[in-house]
Amino acid sequence: MSKRTLFVLSFTLIFCMFLGVAASALEDAGWITVDVTSSEVDYYGKGATNWRKLNTQQAYNKVEISSDRDLHEVVFSFEGTAVRWLGSVGPMRGTGNVYIDDVLVGENVDLYREDADFQVVVFETTLDLGVHTIKIVPTGERNENSSFDAITVDAFQYLPSLQNKIDEAEGLLGQAPTADQVEKKLVSFYYPSEAMDSLASTISEARVALENFSPGEPGQIAALISLDEMVKDYENSRIIVPRPSLYSFEDALADSLGTFDATAVGTVTYVDGKVDKAANLDGNSHLLLPADHPIASSDEFTIAVWVNWREGNQWQRILDFGNNTSQYLFLTPNSGSNTLRFAITKGSGEQFIETSSLPKNEWVHVAVTLKRGDARLYVNGKLAASGNIDIVPSDFSPKNNYIAKSQWPDPLFNGMIDELYINNKVLTAEEIQDLMK
Repeated sequence: MSKRTLFVLSFTLIFCMFLGVAASALEDAGWITVDVTSSEVDYYGKGATNWRKLNTQQAYNKVEISSDRDLHEVVFSFEGTAVRWLGSVGPMRGTGNVYIDDVLVGENVDLYREDADFQVVVFETTLDLGVHTIKIVPTGERNENSSFDAITVDAFQYLPSLQNKIDEAEGLLGQAPTADQVEKKLVSFYYPSEAMDSLASTISEARVALENFSPGEPGQIAALISLDEMVKDYENSRIIVPRPSLYSFEDALADSLGTFDATAVGTVTYVDGKVDKAANLDGNSHLLLPADHPIASSDEFTIAVWVNWREGNQWQRILDFGNNTSQYLFLTPNSGSNTLRFAITKGSGEQFIETSSLPKNEWVHVAVTLKRGDARLYVNGKLAASGNIDIVPSDFSPKNNYIAKSQWPDPLFNGMIDELYINNKVLTAEEIQDLMK
C-alpha cells in the first residue's frame, strides 16, 4: 500500500471519528460563521418597506433580517471553498434566489416548513478555491402552503482556505516570545514548549492534507477542524509574565518595579501622603504613562491606588487609558450618577461597574481587576461592585495613558494620589489587601 493511500485512509478515519463523536457539532466544525449584521455583509434598508431586523433569541447573534421584496439583496464576499446561507424556516416563509459571483445557482429556494426552526442551512454549495460573492434576493413569492412571502437571512458560513489557516497558525508560532525575552521580562506572556510543539506538528499534518486532498474534501475539512482546535488550545495555553509597575511618588515619577516611568504635564508637587510622599494634583496638571506600558496589550489587569479626592465637578479622572473618546478605560471618583465608576469601551458602547462615590478629603484605597467577563471594584480592600465586562485593553491598545486627565474635555483631577500599582495580571482580594499594608 502506498504512503499516499495510507495517509488518505488515516485522514478519512479521523474524519469518521469526528462524525462518530458528535454529528451536530461537526455541522459547524471548520466553518467560519459571519452574522448578517456584521460589517462584512452588505444589505439594504431599514423599516417596513426594506429589509427588517428581527430580534430573535434563537438566531445566531439574536438578530436576523427579513424581506418579501425582490428589490432587495444581501451580499457577502469571502475566500473559501464552500458557502452556506443560514436562516429561519417556518409556515410563514417565502422563496429566494441565490447568486454566486452574479450567476444564479439556487432558484426559488423555499424556506417554508410546517414547523418553525432557526439557524437552518437553507442553501449550501461547494466552490473552487478563490474569492467569491454570495447574493440572496427575495422573490416576493411563496408556495401554496405558506401564509407569507418573506425570507430571512441569519448568517453566512464558509469553509476557509486551508492554506490561509496554515499561514495564520504559522504566524502565531512566529510571534511567540523567545526564552530570552521571557527571562528579561520584555514580554507579557509566553507559550509552553509543549503547546508550541503540538501546534507545529498539527501544521505539518495540515500541510500533508493540503497536498493530498482537494478543497472541500473530508480530508481537508478534518485538517481544518484539527488545526482550529489546536490553535484554540495553543492560545488558551498562554501564560502571563507579570510586569507590575509601582509609582510611589517619593519626590519622583519613577516606576520602582519596572522601566515605565511617568512624566508630568504641568507642575506636579509632592506632599505628605498615605505612605511617605504623594503626588499633589491640584486640577492644573496630570501625568502620562508610556504608550508601550504592559497594560496596553494586556488581556487582564489589576490597578490599585490610594486616592484623596479634594473636590470638584463630576467626571474627574483618577486615571484614563485610551486613544480617543471612543476607546478608553477610566476610573472616576464621581460619575454623572454620583458613583465611583470603572468603565471601558472599544467604540461599541460603554461597559461599567460602580459603587458609592468617593468621600472628599479622605484617603481611600481603590482597586480594579479585569479579566474578560469578570470585572471587580474594591474599596479599602473590600469588594464593592462586580460585573460581566467582555472588553479588555488588548482590544484597542491604549496609547494616551493619563493619570488625573480624561480623554474627554472633563476637568482635571483635584486631589492626591499615592502608591499607584498596575499589573497585567489579576490579583486576588487577599493580594490587594496586602498592597494596602
